[in-house]
Amino acid sequence: MSYDNIIREYTRAIKSNITIYYCDGEELINYLKDVVVTKQLEECQKPLIKVQKDNRTYFTYYGIPTANELWPFLNALARISNDIVQLDQKEIELAKGIRGNIKLFVTPDCTKCPITAEFLYQLVQINPDVTLEIFDVTEYEYEKEKYRVLSVPKIVFNERTEIPGGFPSTIILKMMIKALEKT
Repeated sequence: MSYDNIIREYTRAIKSNITIYYCDGEELINYLKDVVVTKQLEECQKPLIKVQKDNRTYFTYYGIPTANELWPFLNALARISNDIVQLDQKEIELAKGIRGNIKLFVTPDCTKCPITAEFLYQLVQINPDVTLEIFDVTEYEYEKEKYRVLSVPKIVFNERTEIPGGFPSTIILKMMIKALEKT
């Protein structure tokens, strides 16, 4: 990886209180295994990384975060392990009203995806009633087709509501709350 020094610096900020389950991605995991508990999954077909703390799954990343997706991923590990959220009070209050599953579709070279990912990683920190799955559509073609991903970032909320991920976080939250009101 060409980001060796930066990843090593991030590992200084990540505490050992999280567990990472993984399939493939040994190059990235090798940097993290001295800092966090890592457990290799046996029966998986494609790469994935699942992040847990205190028996709670914070998110599952389907693929291996690289390029533009690496920084939000490492930021999420640092935030989760240190219990830090960097959202404003309005975002936090709106986030507490969300419940359900969020799927975020990304590609490593997407320039808007990291902003959406940064926000959604923090949303699951605030609200244990939310599950987050991030799909690298360059690896997960089936999901790309199933959810009709034509551009990224794309959010699918509770399997029904499609939200373009390029909106500001408060707009995304309001769209999710509106979708919950319809159910």
